[in-house]
Amino acid sequence: MAHTPSAPPPPTLAHRLLAEWVCAREERLGHPPQTDAADTAAIRAGGDLSTRIRTRACALPDAATDLRAIQRVLRSGAWIGVALIVLAAIAGVGAAASALDASRPASLPLILLVLVGANILTLLAWSLAQSVGSRITPGLGGILRRAWQWTLARQRPHGREITGPERNPGMLLQLLATSPAGRWMFASAVHAAWLGYALTGVLTLIVLLSVRAYSLSWETTLLSSDALEAWARTLSWGPSLLSAPGPESLPVTGAGDAHEGWAKWLIAATFVYGVIPRAIALALCVTLAIRAQRRFGRDARKPGFARLRTRLLPDHSELGIVDPAPDASAASVPEPTTPALIDRLPRTTLHGVRIEGGRDDAPAIPATDWHWLGRVDDRSSRERVLRDLRDAEVEALVVVVDAVMTPDRGIERYIALLIEAARTPNTFLILDAADRLAVRGEARYRQRVEDWQALARRSGIRGGILPLRSATAGTEVATR
Repeated sequence: MAHTPSAPPPPTLAHRLLAEWVCAREERLGHPPQTDAADTAAIRAGGDLSTRIRTRACALPDAATDLRAIQRVLRSGAWIGVALIVLAAIAGVGAAASALDASRPASLPLILLVLVGANILTLLAWSLAQSVGSRITPGLGGILRRAWQWTLARQRPHGREITGPERNPGMLLQLLATSPAGRWMFASAVHAAWLGYALTGVLTLIVLLSVRAYSLSWETTLLSSDALEAWARTLSWGPSLLSAPGPESLPVTGAGDAHEGWAKWLIAATFVYGVIPRAIALALCVTLAIRAQRRFGRDARKPGFARLRTRLLPDHSELGIVDPAPDASAASVPEPTTPALIDRLPRTTLHGVRIEGGRDDAPAIPATDWHWLGRVDDRSSRERVLRDLRDAEVEALVVVVDAVMTPDRGIERYIALLIEAARTPNTFLILDAADRLAVRGEARYRQRVEDWQALARRSGIRGGILPLRSATAGTEVATR
């Protein structure tokens, strides 16, 4: 049963993701389906376009079920993140204990390499990836998707119906992964895991070095004592920030004689090089994730959202009959121009198609021989018309749109495809029912016609645009 909200839904991630899910589902259909009740609820609830889109999504018949499914999917993702952090923390404990016990005496370079090396390298690689605009790699995305689906299967009670978002969690993962919000959320989870690894590694060092006696050494097989001392001085920059002793006061060769000082140096170095960079990266990504989440589901430039603008932000509303209709001669409609504007149409068979709204039949233009291709309002009809145009010898192409429609990039792209399929320079755009646009006022009428003219130029219309009155107002051409 459809839920009709009396107020806009809260701007939570689940509600924004529901709006994105509905948008992606309707994009597959080619255009938003007719949802009068949900549209009315969104208009009554008010707000900007993104708020009304969320309200409409929550008022659709399956909204409550889809929203619960999305929340379950998000909870499963949270459990995956927690499990990742726990596993990383366990790995940090094991790595620290193994590095201390790997040799007698324990090698300081080896311990630092085990606890800090991979951490620093992956952090540098991630930073480089951000500088070139990289996203999650396909391999990691596949692993996360399979883990997500496995977790969902374990959380699903026996016998419960599987709903759309749960049936295709990979689509939700893709919606998140391709958005800035998802990008920073995934990055936060990875940084949190590495931070858990580094923290438990430091804590394990503190505990083991406190309860057991270890002999620590800087000795290696290949490096000379001078090279080893240079490395020690270089690596001591970080521990010096915490006032830890370094090679200026501790011997590098024969370090076992100063094991307490080098133990403090090791703990400080592991903390500075392992914990602090990850903590900074985690704080940055969490901040960016929160900011991006507030913008998630608000990109009105998406074709799926742009097509809803006219329906959810109407520039007029139906108030019923308030006063008797004025005499036709006094109506606020621009005067028709001379029929010379119609004469621009070639006196030949015109291949015509109507995009989305309006009637199914061709415009009533006198002495016009139509090869009418019908109205396109879904993916199958769009592909059918393109196929018919490619197979025909088109002398002139006429694209008909409702004048009150808002020109958007989706319509512009499809008109360009029509022109490419028709392979003719004689292309025209007809704005049908221009009288319904004109009664909204001269300023709005002029602006909307200018918008359609700009779209016609960009999409490749060469013959110009022809604003026509509706059939009830006659077949004259309205002024531009």
